[in-house]
Amino acid sequence: MQASGWGSYRYWLRCGNFDVFVGRGRSLPPLYARLASSFIHEVGPSSALAELKSFVELALQAQLVGALCSRVDIYTDFQGWVPRPHDYGRFVTRSRRNTSHVAIHHDGRRFTGFTFGRDEIVARLYDKSAELTHSGKDWMRAIWDDRLDPSKPVWRMEFQLRRAVLAQCSLQAPEDAVKRRQDLWTYATQWLSLRSPRPGTRRTRWPVANAWAQLSRAAIGAPQSAVVRQRIRKHAESVLVRGLAGYASSLAAVAGVTDLDVTMLVSRRRVGEYMDATGRDFRDLVMAKPERQV
Repeated sequence: MQASGWGSYRYWLRCGNFDVFVGRGRSLPPLYARLASSFIHEVGPSSALAELKSFVELALQAQLVGALCSRVDIYTDFQGWVPRPHDYGRFVTRSRRNTSHVAIHHDGRRFTGFTFGRDEIVARLYDKSAELTHSGKDWMRAIWDDRLDPSKPVWRMEFQLRRAVLAQCSLQAPEDAVKRRQDLWTYATQWLSLRSPRPGTRRTRWPVANAWAQLSRAAIGAPQSAVVRQRIRKHAESVLVRGLAGYASSLAAVAGVTDLDVTMLVSRRRVGEYMDATGRDFRDLVMAKPERQV
């Protein structure tokens, strides 16, 4: 249970696999749930949905009725074609309202991608290799496995489809979206497309670029790997070790020591003194951590 709610929802239940939000607002559903992408890639979308539903039915609601899919994110990762800033003028969207909402992203001077649209449908084309250095989602490399060419950047084409679009596609239950994800991909890659310029011709009449034609034919599955959880834990541990090294070296500087073994002894003594002064038990602190390993 999180210390505070989320948006208009009063209660927020979180685990590594999904988030569940509980509220009483009349304009909102009483329960809203969000699956973690890492969990989907670890066990597959069907198993992830089944576990989420089982938790809701056992812990919160005896019978789950009328579950609706409010948002779906679909994507494909690719190598080969590398988008450039000047490609902006080659994109065409079907929606006039969304056409004007375009963002071009940079990390310093490095071009990292585009965002098209808002509200009902949003498309993001971005440098996934660059994003991994910031997000720490190194577990994606386990999904790419031997298909990855380390010498080339990985780019991602991702679409976020909300309830209005899903309703137009006659999708209600989350299971429907899983079964028809290929249809959603076809719809999305027709809503947005990259064109090959033809002088003297309107942009909407330019032919679809070969790179985009290949992307639109990509098989949208849900590659999974049991190694995902292991990669996540390894990353989390490395972050903690870096933090521990920083705090320990700072304490060593204050104590006037430089040897690691002596620093660990000083750290143990200081932490013990802190526990005694506050009346707390170290084991209780460990057991209270949500990320502890059982």
